[in-house]
Amino acid sequence: MLIKKKSFRSYTVDSPEKTFQTPLFIPAISSVKANWTILEYLGLLENLGYPAFLASAYDYCRLNKNDRQNFEGILSEYSKKQTLFFLDNGNYEAYWYKDQKWTLDGLKTALDTMCPDFCFSFDVFWEKDMKVEKHIKDTVTSVAKTAGLQKTGTTIALLHANPELFPGMIQKVVDYLNPEIVAVPERELGFGVFERAQTIKNIRTQLDKTDKSILLHVLGTGNPRSILIYTLCGADMYDALDWSSSFVDPKSGHLYHFSQKDLLNCGCKACLMQKVPYDYQVMVHNLIFYETYLERIRNSLESGRVDSMLKEYFSGECISEIKKVGGFE
Repeated sequence: MLIKKKSFRSYTVDSPEKTFQTPLFIPAISSVKANWTILEYLGLLENLGYPAFLASAYDYCRLNKNDRQNFEGILSEYSKKQTLFFLDNGNYEAYWYKDQKWTLDGLKTALDTMCPDFCFSFDVFWEKDMKVEKHIKDTVTSVAKTAGLQKTGTTIALLHANPELFPGMIQKVVDYLNPEIVAVPERELGFGVFERAQTIKNIRTQLDKTDKSILLHVLGTGNPRSILIYTLCGADMYDALDWSSSFVDPKSGHLYHFSQKDLLNCGCKACLMQKVPYDYQVMVHNLIFYETYLERIRNSLESGRVDSMLKEYFSGECISEIKKVGGFE
């Protein structure tokens, strides 16, 4: 994989046979708290030709034989559109289903059949009383094992820690593994958005000391305003379920309840569609927004017009804090 810097916070990434630019938002598909099946979600994304998606190894393994074949059929058609396929290790769903039997063997089952472009390494969760060196060693081992299971594609080194430990931990993981992408969960970066932004900045500073172009993926981030802040502070890629569970206000970047589309007078082509189901309309609206919004961020980074986009979504006081944390006052 070849990562080329386009601007101070934007990259062009050439992976085998596919190219994409950062920042990138990846719609996640999950059976947890869902109104549709994963086949229906995948079908919608494929019909729209959204350039990336994330599916769960756990959900795939729970499908019956017929549904697996259907999933693989949709995936085959989707891949012809140069779509980026991210495979999650499945621990999110296993947690919500209280399935303590889900292990690396489950991820192996999915990887024996599918060939994702990117796969998140199996989680090694952080516990506050554990020794840091052991946690790092176990994480490195898990990333290496996941990479060994992949026939193709890039392994994303998924790390768990706390705001204070992340920078140092990432330095050691990079020294051991030389990853091209590292991932951290947003919820572990701090409580407030600026604390999380500062942790991202600290991680980015540590990554930049390596003199290598290493991408930073933030798990569970779908809030548009957070995406803009985190991008300016050093993150590159995001995934979340918000696109299928909320309604995005394009003017403010706020996420509203899925049922509140009718409270906003949106004139996008999705909201103007006639005689289509409400849920379909909302999700298409959201996907159109995310694709356009991320493109706007990329253009503003490359043209040096970030200020105008910040002014569109934030007050002056917030803009000052964003620039302070991001280090570009």
